[in-house]
Amino acid sequence: MRKLFIIFAFLLSYTAIAQDFNMYTVNLIGGKQFSTFTFKNSENQKDETLKYVMLNAFGINGALENGRHNIRLEAIFRQAGAKTIFNGNQMNWKMNYMNFNIGYLYSIIDIEDFKLQSGIAFGVGYMLNGEQEYGNVRLDIKEEASMIPYEFSGMGILNGTVKISSTLYIGLEYRYGIGLNHIENDANNQKTRNLYHGVMLSLGISL
Repeated sequence: MRKLFIIFAFLLSYTAIAQDFNMYTVNLIGGKQFSTFTFKNSENQKDETLKYVMLNAFGINGALENGRHNIRLEAIFRQAGAKTIFNGNQMNWKMNYMNFNIGYLYSIIDIEDFKLQSGIAFGVGYMLNGEQEYGNVRLDIKEEASMIPYEFSGMGILNGTVKISSTLYIGLEYRYGIGLNHIENDANNQKTRNLYHGVMLSLGISL
C-alpha cells in the first residue's frame, strides 16, 4: 500500500508539472531485455540459482521538454522471465507484459546535436500471457493462475540521443528495472520480483 501511495503522489505532482512542458519528440523504441527474478524465501534467503534470459521489448513513447527537464510517457510491450535448474531439469519462465510508464529525465549534456540524459520512471504492467516450462512439461501461467497478472515497477535510465536531421533523432538507452510487488500468486511469506537490464534503440520524430 505504501508503494502504491508513493506512485500515486508521483503521478499527481507529475500531472501538475507537465502543464509547463511542450511535446518534443515521439519515439519508436525496441531492443533486448536481460531478465531474471529476485527471490527470497520465508527465511529471507536468496535463490542464487536463478539466471538471466535474453528477451524482447518494443513500443512507443512521447517526450515533453522544458529546458533540461524532460517528462516521458510510454506504452511498451516487454517480455520477462528467468531460468534455473531444479532437480536436474531445466526450468524456464516467460511472460508477456503490456506496460505503461511515466518518467522524468534530466539532460546532463545538451548541445546542438547531442543529448545525454539520466532519470527514473515508474510503471504499471499487465501480463497478457505466459508459460512455465519444466523439462518436457509446459504450463500456461494465466490458466494456472500461478502469478499475479499485474506488476508495479521502477527503473533507472541513461539515454543518449543524436540529432541526424531537423526532424529526426536516433538514440541508445540503458534501463535497470525492478518490480515493486510480489508476482507469485501464493500465500507463503516469500517474495518474487522481476528484474532486468535493458538496451533499447529509438527512432524519434520532432514535433
